[in-house]
Amino acid sequence: MSTNHNLNDGHKKLQVKVVSFGFKKNDVPESNLMLDVRFLKNPHWVEDLRPLTGRDARVQKYVMDQSEAQEFLANLRRLVMQFIPAMLEAKTHIVTIAVGCTGGQHRSVAVAEELSHFLADQYPQYHVTIWHRELDVDVVCEPAAAAAGDHRKAEGGHQ
Repeated sequence: MSTNHNLNDGHKKLQVKVVSFGFKKNDVPESNLMLDVRFLKNPHWVEDLRPLTGRDARVQKYVMDQSEAQEFLANLRRLVMQFIPAMLEAKTHIVTIAVGCTGGQHRSVAVAEELSHFLADQYPQYHVTIWHRELDVDVVCEPAAAAAGDHRKAEGGHQ
């Protein structure tokens, strides 16, 4: 098999994996880029959000509506727009980005969801997947416009 990573050569599609995890649960996953989002306000301390996860629209809204989250995501988007194509061109056909918080239930999941949808929208030529290690959820990420029930469509988005 050719080692050329050109998408037009008919070989394996380039992959971007986004992994959410909890620092207190296990070791940090192997990744090309690791992000720590414990600086964001924790939904765990909001009683009606505690039983939910970062996949729930209410938790995503709580996390993404924080000004710190908005600034962080704006900077992260700029970083990954430079980082991912360069890594895929120079190093490998797979790039992994790990996002961690304390328990891997709320903040890291919400940020990983937001990031994976952004990547799927920006890079439809890449195979974008997301794995929530502490939730044991591994799925292929669809562009936000195609994601049924995506809270950003109803609430105007988090650009």
